[in-house]
Amino acid sequence: MKKTYRKWSLMPMLFITLFFASNPTFAEQTSVVPLGQSIQIDLQYGAVFLSHDVMLTDEEWLRAGDSIHQINDQKITNVEEVKTHVKNKEQIIIQYEHNKKMHTKEITSEQTLKLLPFLRDATEGIGTLTYFDPATKEFGALGHQIVDHATGVTPKFSEGSIYLSSIEQIKKSIPGQPGYKITSHEANTSPIGGVEENNVYGIFGKLEDNALVNIPLQQVEIADVETIMSGEAIMRTSIDGEKVQDFTINISSVDGHLFQFTVTDKSLIQKTGGILQGMSGSPIIQKDKLIGVVTHMYVDKPKNGAALAITEMMKKNP
Repeated sequence: MKKTYRKWSLMPMLFITLFFASNPTFAEQTSVVPLGQSIQIDLQYGAVFLSHDVMLTDEEWLRAGDSIHQINDQKITNVEEVKTHVKNKEQIIIQYEHNKKMHTKEITSEQTLKLLPFLRDATEGIGTLTYFDPATKEFGALGHQIVDHATGVTPKFSEGSIYLSSIEQIKKSIPGQPGYKITSHEANTSPIGGVEENNVYGIFGKLEDNALVNIPLQQVEIADVETIMSGEAIMRTSIDGEKVQDFTINISSVDGHLFQFTVTDKSLIQKTGGILQGMSGSPIIQKDKLIGVVTHMYVDKPKNGAALAITEMMKKNP
């Protein structure tokens, strides 16, 4: 049985200016395997958050982003525990966090029913694998941080997993309307890796042994940022099933660790209209070296995208 997933908010649809600083703890690597596979990402929060503002009374609200820590003095880590602890109880005492301060409130079972539809303990979505280091088994993906767009904050998570996904359909990008992938993966399959970090420059973790057993793992040299040049390059990504393909792009400008590009590959433009949601993380190769990662697109010009130098991404944070 396959589970199908529509788009999600992994890739912000507006170009975001990034600021960079030196990171003396970054240990340079010389080569990695550029990937391009579509992945499903699951993050378990280990806590329960409100996805929307909820009115308890005319004057009392719980706000989007508030987290519930205890119910009737019992620790809460997921939505099912909330349901268990409020079942058949008339009066319920919740301990919750708002703006980094803890609060205690007594609510009724009726008010609890208002909360339940807006509680969440996990999120899931799609993106693209950027690279894999066979020596350490570490992977990097996305090229930017996951932000929960319901709450507007970067979610803390207790556990994260990634799964290879298959692209079933494409909704083509047109000016003003970003397109997206519709993907699926086999239910009850094991994850190919675990997410350990959700940082400014992407998600990072370790792949399981033999996770990429059927995928050619050809290492390429990592390019110094000073060698990134305007001109032709390759974007490696997936737009059909699990197949990874190389598509031509043209780098139009380079500004430090950031560069901008235009999709020039006619077959990609015909099928996708340019960049899609879910393509963030696609590796970019120039002159047989890994130079960067797709991070953003332009809503009004979907053939145009922005990228981050791979050496900067591998620092994980500015």
